[in-house]
Amino acid sequence: MIIGRYYIDHKSVVPKIVIGALIALVAIFPLFTTNMVTLSIIILSGIWAIAVMGFLLILRTGQFSLGQAAFMAIGGYVSAILTVKMGMSYWPSFVAAGIISGVIAFIIGIVVLRAGGIYFSIITIAFGEIVRIVAMNWESVTQGASGILTHAPESLTVGNLEINFAASVVPYYYFMLLLVTVSALFYWQIDRTRIGGTFRSVAANPVLAEHLGINLMKHRLIAFTVAGLFTGLAGAYYVTFLSVMNPLIFDLWKSVQIMMMTIVGGMGSIVGGPIIGATLLYTLGIYLSRVPIPNIQYLVFGGVVVLLLLVLPKGTGLVDQWGKLWRRVFGEPEDFQMPGEEGMDEE
Repeated sequence: MIIGRYYIDHKSVVPKIVIGALIALVAIFPLFTTNMVTLSIIILSGIWAIAVMGFLLILRTGQFSLGQAAFMAIGGYVSAILTVKMGMSYWPSFVAAGIISGVIAFIIGIVVLRAGGIYFSIITIAFGEIVRIVAMNWESVTQGASGILTHAPESLTVGNLEINFAASVVPYYYFMLLLVTVSALFYWQIDRTRIGGTFRSVAANPVLAEHLGINLMKHRLIAFTVAGLFTGLAGAYYVTFLSVMNPLIFDLWKSVQIMMMTIVGGMGSIVGGPIIGATLLYTLGIYLSRVPIPNIQYLVFGGVVVLLLLVLPKGTGLVDQWGKLWRRVFGEPEDFQMPGEEGMDEE
């Protein structure tokens, strides 16, 4: 479209308008409904999306972690212990949960990232089980299987507005949006800068990357530590919203779910893929939990992942199909060319 002397690339502007409209809709969604079940599903989907972003960042470096739920557990326990057993205010304990999770990820990463490949995956599975077993048996600190009952964060005052988490689920919703937004911007910034490109180079050909002078261990450790920090924050907020923290919440299945959410959402976008995958699979899991068939969630989740792996092109998920879907619904004719594209090969 040409307005005056200016050309408007509607094929790039319109999708951004649609995405902006979706974001605006999410921001004002509580104005349409305050149903606790609906808002809870969205809140928990957002929390899982943060964990999936961390998993995908690690995957960007060529490492496959199956212990991400362990960092959610660490963040959850740090927050619960500091607030309930030590009487600390929730907000500093929330920040501490992320920092401590990041520090533990850094320490663990120094040891396990040297293994690499399948050995790294096995070690992360073992780490997740170690965290769960320690939490189960260290009853003087973690309360064992009975867990720790958490409470709502203290009220916040912004100008004349008092935000009371104990009165409604809506404050939880908006804090989730804030947390997802900050995490998404941080991951997006990493992914689009030079260090993100280096991550992908390390994953694509680690031998060549090392010959070019790239420190593999350094970059893998950065990704693992950042993922641990944000995953710990997600875990801290998750158990606060659930009002309980026990070792059964973050088992191996949760780490597998994070991996499945990544596959379903797709790896083409470090933000869009995790949000789509987490929202779809978590919502599906909620409805499957009402079906009176034992282990139906495992069966359906596995079937969905296998189906997408068979149907979609290798290494792609739902977010990677956005461009194709957009062109099919709103696209131009095959012979349409944008100004400046003359002589360029069609994709």
